[in-house]
Amino acid sequence: MHIEVAPRRAHRIGLTPLIDVVFILLVFFMLASSLLDWRGIELATGSTPADRDTPPPITVTVLADGSIRYDGGVYEDPAEAASLMQARIESGEASAVVVEPDTGVTLGPTVAAFDALAGAGIEALGLGQGR
Repeated sequence: MHIEVAPRRAHRIGLTPLIDVVFILLVFFMLASSLLDWRGIELATGSTPADRDTPPPITVTVLADGSIRYDGGVYEDPAEAASLMQARIESGEASAVVVEPDTGVTLGPTVAAFDALAGAGIEALGLGQGR
């Protein structure tokens, strides 16, 4: 008695059911997102009472030689300028210090001034976009 065995076909995973599931999920999320009321989401506008009570930051300019222009004067020693800025921050006249490079100033003097101000004790520092 001879039993003939048919060759086994390799089972492949069909892509059609997978594509159907993806489209069903796509339709579900499209419908769910259209039901969301976007006007109900409050966006930050900066007009909260805490923002109005915060004093503005001090803006200092870094010159090409590494000196700092602050409040009409040019300071060769960042520690001297930092002590004046720290006094304004502690008195509540300012909230932070923003360091901006002057036109044509490279990254080196800007980072050096930033580090010098941080080393002199100013904790609230930011980097501006320059002029």
